[in-house]
Amino acid sequence: MKKKSKKIETIYYKDPLNDDFAGTKIKRRELPENFKWMHTNPIWHFFSRAIYYAIAYPVIFLTAKIGYGVKVVGLRKLRNAKLKGGYFLFGNHTLISDAFAPQIFMTRSRFAHMVADQDAVSIPGIKGLLMMLGVLPVPENPEQHRKFSEAVEYYAMKKGRVIVVYPEAHIWPYYTSIRPFTEKSYVMPAKLGLPVVSFAATFKKRKFRKHPRIIYHVSDPIYPDMSLSLNERAKELRDASYEFMIDTVSSLDNLTTIRYIRIKDEEKKND
Repeated sequence: MKKKSKKIETIYYKDPLNDDFAGTKIKRRELPENFKWMHTNPIWHFFSRAIYYAIAYPVIFLTAKIGYGVKVVGLRKLRNAKLKGGYFLFGNHTLISDAFAPQIFMTRSRFAHMVADQDAVSIPGIKGLLMMLGVLPVPENPEQHRKFSEAVEYYAMKKGRVIVVYPEAHIWPYYTSIRPFTEKSYVMPAKLGLPVVSFAATFKKRKFRKHPRIIYHVSDPIYPDMSLSLNERAKELRDASYEFMIDTVSSLDNLTTIRYIRIKDEEKKND
């Protein structure tokens, strides 16, 4: 008897820049005026690192390895580059688990901070924990954005940490292409003169497993050309990063489990 192939789910979208399919249904809360992004207290850093390495690191590593069979291709590029100072890590956003899994598998012993939407710290009771794990929510208030930028600079330049950014911003589960994004997310590494490392996730079928295997492919470091203007070098970083992601997901085997179809406002969703 011939085995039936698994039906591919279809998701319809209108706006590739703003539609989100994370399914978390988190009610966003505005950040308070006195919200603190940068923590310099040594006691804070002690507990932050303790929680990160003693609890989060092993739990996330084992969950990602067993549940999703996570594998990283190209780690040698990072080792050969010997990036001792801070740098920025940019990748495509395909799962909620992207929040921490890529940085743990790629940066290994390096502490990383993840730039996230305000939704990430809108869940009651865990805002402090997520901040200790390195989450840096992006504010909408201009004055708060200055403080946010200062925190990113402090952690990247003074503490030598990795800053993880998902320029697509919104989660599209198991999406096998790369959605458009601007150079806005690349302004900070361009301003600070720090390298950018890009990664792209692809998917591979696994036997007797519900979820496909996630394979993260890592680029060589991309360095900003400081002879260019800030906007020019931010765009150059974005273009090189985007090109790597697009080439990776389109040139390698990439299992489709969810099909995304764009519709117009007046169109009906037909199968």
